Amino acid sequence: MKKAWCLSLAASLAACGQPAAPPDAPPAEVAEPSETAPEAEIQSPYEIGQPSASDVDYAALAAYPEGWAVTTGWPGEYPAGFVVLDPGVTVDGRARPNPQEPATVPCTLPQYANYQIWNQPRVDGDELTFIVATKEVPVTLKSDVSIEVPTDAGGMQTLELKAGDVLSYLRYLGEGFAVFGFNGAEYDINEAELRDISDLDASAITEDQWVNVSCKEGTRAWLLYSEVIAESSIVPSPIVGFGEASDIDASEVDDVRAQGLAMEADPGEVTPNESQD
Repeated sequence: MKKAWCLSLAASLAACGQPAAPPDAPPAEVAEPSETAPEAEIQSPYEIGQPSASDVDYAALAAYPEGWAVTTGWPGEYPAGFVVLDPGVTVDGRARPNPQEPATVPCTLPQYANYQIWNQPRVDGDELTFIVATKEVPVTLKSDVSIEVPTDAGGMQTLELKAGDVLSYLRYLGEGFAVFGFNGAEYDINEAELRDISDLDASAITEDQWVNVSCKEGTRAWLLYSEVIAESSIVPSPIVGFGEASDIDASEVDDVRAQGLAMEADPGEVTPNESQD
């Protein structure tokens, strides 16, 4: 995945993830993150969680079959996350981010922790790594079109496409933008540009969202989002505001539980909770 896609959409996206230390590195003792990040480390919502230089090949590590794209970050203008509501919650993690890997790594998570890419103290303190595996989907054009797309250098270029051309849907970013592959290159394209001139609307998108976490056992584990939120003591992260996320405190448990259950029941109907600002 090209390295500048976050920067090229800095005016509209906040859904990038941050690779941290390699997951097979020796575990270090992790202190509980502080409530607020040092001022020098505070970033805009567009910068939080952006990919940094890393030698880890997450596609090779995950070992998904051909036809899957593995990239850093979780998608969406309000990326998903999950909160641990109760004490002593242990989940079954994996040694690598692949659903075929046996879930044989017990991982006890700290109460009140919010695993969301905007929760910078938790991301830094626990050296979290977010990746997403997306099943590639062919998108066939029905007519010719010229589309302006951002370049790695920060400018724009025109992509000339013809009826019958087939793009490969690689992952969603946010605010309607997704990454598409075409002729060996990757482009950030506004999906609205393609909806009326392709079969994109008929495409079903399948993705797995993974996070590598620090466990209280002193180990590390890869957790699959769809599995951990199935736990009764874990719910989706509260949506407080754009670029805003933090661990919760004891007084928020009931409200966060109620909002999380509502999000699980109908994710599309949940909006930022202004009362938690």
